[in-house]
Formats: sequence, C-alpha cells, structure tokens
Amino acid sequence: MNVRVADLLHAKGSVVENISPTATILDAVKRMSKHRIGCLAVMSDDGELMGVLSERDCMWKVIAEDGAPSKTRVQEAMTPIAAIKTVTPLHTVEDCMELITTGRHRHLLVLNGKNLIGLISIGDVVKCLMDIQVATIHSLEKYINGSL
Repeated sequence: MNVRVADLLHAKGSVVENISPTATILDAVKRMSKHRIGCLAVMSDDGELMGVLSERDCMWKVIAEDGAPSKTRVQEAMTPIAAIKTVTPLHTVEDCMELITTGRHRHLLVLNGKNLIGLISIGDVVKCLMDIQVATIHSLEKYINGSL
C-alpha cells in the first residue's frame, strides 16, 4: 500500500508551528514545549521559509556550547533550508522512512514548490506504517478465517 505524504497530511493536519529568526532560543523552546513538538519552521517576516529549528539544534548548538538561550537568536542555531531534506505531497511514506533512516532526520518539511504545506515527523511515519501493518494483518486474518 503506497500512502502518499498528501494522505498523511490530510489525516494528521498540515499546521506547522513557526518562529521568527530573530526570536530567542528560549522563546523557541517555550513554544515547542507549549505545543509538545520538537521542531519549528523558521520564517522570515515576509513569510519566506528560512530553515528549521529542532530540539537538537538548541541542545547541540547552544546548550552544549555554553550559549545563553535567552540571548542566542534562532538564526544562529537553526538549520538552513539548503541543508534540509524535503518531500512533496507526492512522495510516499516509505520514501519518508528511507530519508529519515539514511539521513538520521527526525523531521521532513513538505513543500509544494517553495511553499511549506506541512511537516512530517519520524513519529508520524512510524504510526502510519504501523497502521498499514495492522490493517494488513486484519485482512490476512479475515482471509485465513474465510470471512473475507
């Protein structure tokens, strides 16, 4: 079963929390904590996608370097868009798993051209693949029991 990213976004929603590059890391961490998420899209004032800021960026690039979260700006720790793996609505969930596994990514931005239309996390991909496996198992059980 080839589930497309568009289908996954339709099921989970396409809202992506974002933050300004001039906000502080402390502001970003508070926003991630409030929404119980691990990544924020970094958007310029004119709405251009500049990159992402993840929990790992905050830990590795600020805290581990003895930086001050209340003084360090998001733009100093974010991962720029040029360094990010992205997918389109036409990619499959299996494509996402391949990118996540080989690149050791925890989040993939979903772009339609240059427009950010969603974000897929490793948890979203795992849940989707587990749902597919459960459905397959149920179908096979019905087939074996002759109730299909």
